[in-house]
Amino acid sequence: MATSNYFNNYNSIGEQRLIEDLIVESIQIMGFDAYYLPNDNEQSRDLLYGEDPVKFFKSAFPVEMYLSSDPMGYEGQQEFFSKFGLEIKDVVKVMVSKRSFSLRVPQNTFQRPREGDLVYVPFLNGTGELYEITFTEQAKDFAMLGRRQPYFYELKLEKFKYSQEVIDTGVQGIDEIVEESGYQIKLNLPAGSNNYIQHEIVYQSSDQTLANATTTATCQSFVRDILGSTLMVSNIKGVFTNGLQIIGADSNTRYTLTTYDPMLDNSFNEEYDNKIINQSADLIIDFSETNPFGNI
Repeated sequence: MATSNYFNNYNSIGEQRLIEDLIVESIQIMGFDAYYLPNDNEQSRDLLYGEDPVKFFKSAFPVEMYLSSDPMGYEGQQEFFSKFGLEIKDVVKVMVSKRSFSLRVPQNTFQRPREGDLVYVPFLNGTGELYEITFTEQAKDFAMLGRRQPYFYELKLEKFKYSQEVIDTGVQGIDEIVEESGYQIKLNLPAGSNNYIQHEIVYQSSDQTLANATTTATCQSFVRDILGSTLMVSNIKGVFTNGLQIIGADSNTRYTLTTYDPMLDNSFNEEYDNKIINQSADLIIDFSETNPFGNI
């Protein structure tokens, strides 16, 4: 027998809309504000091996979310020692309504939260955390009242491990993560009158063109005084060379590097012993021999 024409629970647009309204309102009342950071470098997506070697996060879209996992602590394997050392697998699950995501995030490119993208959660004390989306659940409660599209997405998040990705969203709390967690080197420059611009590309090139640059980096900070200048850079490609100018791609600021030693480059701890180890090795191993490590 056929279903009733008067009570069709699987073809009710009005009821579906009501459920969606309740979900959106519940997340807005009980949820928290977050940012969705899509990977803007589509060419870096490796569909064969499932990893993205170079990620660019240059936009952040505010969207409200709801914590759907245990609010008392993280899920997953959490902290444990493996053959690779200490690993942190803190996992948390959050919900974001499809309607809110469609309104906040441009749909011409990002039609749903994607695995590999990031979520930034600012906390009440002014700091925040970055999480990576490891899985997007699209089929949870999607069949209520015959709905073909999901009412919401449930995102499985894992704490993001920063590894020199390019993060420049314009949101201060997010961009500061690069300055605090990223590898940086300090370049001591002579006194001058010009200033590099924060987050601009700086480079060294024999013909002074960015297209033929031998070394590039991102300016994180620049401090200038009467005694000299200090340039902090991250996302370094290549090795800086003494005697060449460091040129700002946007500001056209130019300083000649004269005192750089790659064995001593370190921005946070000046007690690293790279140079000491190198000097001690030179006293033990005779590199003038054809084979300093053998008898032949």
